[in-house]
Amino acid sequence: MGFQKQYFPEHAGAPAPLVAETSRRVRFEEVDLLGMVWHGRYPSFLEEGRTAAGDKFGCTYQSFTDNQVMAPLVQMHLDYLTPLRFDEIMRIETTMHWSEAMRLNYSYRIFGPEEKLVTRGYTVQLITNFSGDLLLTPPDWLQEFKDKWQQGLLG
Repeated sequence: MGFQKQYFPEHAGAPAPLVAETSRRVRFEEVDLLGMVWHGRYPSFLEEGRTAAGDKFGCTYQSFTDNQVMAPLVQMHLDYLTPLRFDEIMRIETTMHWSEAMRLNYSYRIFGPEEKLVTRGYTVQLITNFSGDLLLTPPDWLQEFKDKWQQGLLG
């Protein structure tokens, strides 16, 4: 069983996952005294991946704010396989997995030099109002996004 399917198994009738990629160079401020990326920097790399996915598929952080909805992170898991080092180029592959629930499921793979997998992980975010109350039904804009996804109009 693949890593992504282990955490977010596909269900009958679910649309294909949405995949986005972004790349960038490891900055000096992100490495520790040993010259490798400090483990606490990786959550921001996942954030970059989510932002790239939102931009690509039209489910941006701004659309959440504009519609007075939040998506707080409630779960995060990372497997550090090999370190990234200063000045290396990383590629962040972010996959958004379908859910009928009021949540956002993402899995990530971060690749380093020579496309070597260096980190993998996942996050779960719940959909709430600004008071932090879990929404039971999606707001109209989010339902429209999900309808487009289910119809294969994204990607």
